[in-house]
Amino acid sequence: MMPNHRKYRAKKACRSEQPRRYSVSVDGAKICHKTNVTETHNETVETVATEKVLAKMRIAVMGAGAVGGYFGGVLANQGEDVVLIARGAHGDAIAKNGLQVDNHWGNFNVKVEVTDDPSTVGKVDLILHCIKLYSNPEAFPTMKGMIGENTTILTIQNGATAGSILGEAFGPKHVLQGATYIETGIAGPGHIHQSGATAMIEFGETDGSQTERVEAIRKVLEREGIQVKVSGNIVDTLWTKMVSVGSIGSVMAASRASFVEILASPNGEHTVRTTMEEIVAVGQSQGVNFPPRCVESKLADAIAEAEETQASLQYDLDNGKPLELDDILGAVVKIGREAGIPVPSSAALVTVLDKFKQGS
Repeated sequence: MMPNHRKYRAKKACRSEQPRRYSVSVDGAKICHKTNVTETHNETVETVATEKVLAKMRIAVMGAGAVGGYFGGVLANQGEDVVLIARGAHGDAIAKNGLQVDNHWGNFNVKVEVTDDPSTVGKVDLILHCIKLYSNPEAFPTMKGMIGENTTILTIQNGATAGSILGEAFGPKHVLQGATYIETGIAGPGHIHQSGATAMIEFGETDGSQTERVEAIRKVLEREGIQVKVSGNIVDTLWTKMVSVGSIGSVMAASRASFVEILASPNGEHTVRTTMEEIVAVGQSQGVNFPPRCVESKLADAIAEAEETQASLQYDLDNGKPLELDDILGAVVKIGREAGIPVPSSAALVTVLDKFKQGS
């Protein structure tokens, strides 16, 4: 983390004539009852609303970059209690000018609390964990102060191993795994640009159970600008997403070519397909169930969208940043070798990219 940590809290507008609230706890979930106060002929009559609503969650976005900044910005703009963890010029710009989000549903600027030091935030109810996988070791010690008895960490990092890594650090009971489907980027410091009608978070319990916390988090996240899907088997979901992320991104980065250029090369499509098939084979060795014709479907979708295809791995390589290699395709190679599954294409890609994974 940076020295001279900064913390800024946006001013919240005061509201008058608000209903009084009191809260109770049911199996760890906070429930808030509204008491409406009305006056009739100088007499005060209190009526308890029959609707029970979840108390507002305190939400920390760990890594408010392109993905975390988008989701955190939408939540903050629609009245949720959000603190963004963002560093450098990006965090400074958010503190000074607010977070600018341009998106499919309409552009907005929101004043939101932001800090570069998670240890100053205090206990929160939900952490959206959006940092790069390679930043986990540095970030974990600073996150401890945010985690209380009932705090949930929803990781929406790439790969299929983030949940187990977080579980080892903070305890499995605190962790939910998720995947995101969104086209978004940082247009400049404090400025997020999202495109397309999809901005989805898919998440769930590791065992697929429909728990109270899953439902509570779904209700908090789901709104205009954020689609939410609860997965009955999040492990299968993460591996299925990795079929595309681990193959296409790695081939684009290793070849330093666009996906259109890869498809035009004699062996480009074959290399992508082979890598996809290896990821599926390794996943199946771990008990993962993939959709029928998964490779064919993923490849067909990618080819149809070839001109728009971008890969964060290639972007990071081109900009001298560290690479999410070890925990995505590198993890596939490691697991495959331990399980006796041949992974020659994946191993070759990892070998080519390995010397760049620390950045420059």
